[in-house]
Amino acid sequence: MHVIFGGAFNGKRAYVEQMVQGRNVQWLNVEVDAYVLLPNVEVIVVSGVEHLLQTESNELLQRMEKWRTQAEVVVIATEIGRGIVPMDASMRKLRDDVGRFYQQLFTKASRVTRIWYGISQTIKGDGQIENLH
Repeated sequence: MHVIFGGAFNGKRAYVEQMVQGRNVQWLNVEVDAYVLLPNVEVIVVSGVEHLLQTESNELLQRMEKWRTQAEVVVIATEIGRGIVPMDASMRKLRDDVGRFYQQLFTKASRVTRIWYGISQTIKGDGQIENLH
């Protein structure tokens, strides 16, 4: 599994689009799409994981483990833990839950790439990932 993470609107999707160009890809937004895989998919790109509740994120981790036997799994994860700490307790809890989920996700991933303002940086993995530019 390959996790691509970074701030909102920092070029994560463009990076993934370039990475999977020419391959049979299924894009899944976990907020709106059903978890039904299409036949003959080479790459499954999962996004929207930062919006899941803790129980949903645990279920998704289990599903992604199964999907890895069928296709390459790429997760686009938006960093929400930086910046000002929210005053609202429920937003702080969401931020904490997402941070814990990302720790689990990054542990399971074979590669982790941070995208910051369009520049990629390998955090975990083989180090063969190139910058977008």
